[in-house]
Amino acid sequence: METIAVYWEQKPKTYGFREVLDLSLINITIQPEKMSQWGLWLMELADHHIGFHLILVKYSTCRELRLYILIEKLWIDSMSSYIAKKIAPASGKDLYLTRSVELISFQGPHFGDRFGIADTALKVLDDHKIPILITACSGAAVYLVLPEKNLYEARPLLAEVFEIP
Repeated sequence: METIAVYWEQKPKTYGFREVLDLSLINITIQPEKMSQWGLWLMELADHHIGFHLILVKYSTCRELRLYILIEKLWIDSMSSYIAKKIAPASGKDLYLTRSVELISFQGPHFGDRFGIADTALKVLDDHKIPILITACSGAAVYLVLPEKNLYEARPLLAEVFEIP
């Protein structure tokens, strides 16, 4: 016998918001036949000591993977140089760069055990026409990547629907 408990709050609690400005988003399409080569290229990135704030992969159409890497703008020259040497010649149109994005993330007690947390965040931003480039949910955390100059409008809206300390 399995027991399921559902916990719901009208205004979910968080541990606060984390905000990061001056970021760039790299969006890479990985074809199945190029997966091993991309794996090697990505492992080589560690030698460049390029830090990232978020990395995620999603299954796309036609058996492709979409890889998203969120880095600080200050790393973009180093990353672009690496891409020009390794990735661009073999990938063609498989790589896209959005130079100016922002990140707001938050977590709360037991987010991973409750439904509706991401929906609450997405709904309030959608209701106010704030564009979202990427959303990622992992365990007890929600990550929202927004176009530049949208974070300061998004934060107070999120603060209305989430309890922050």
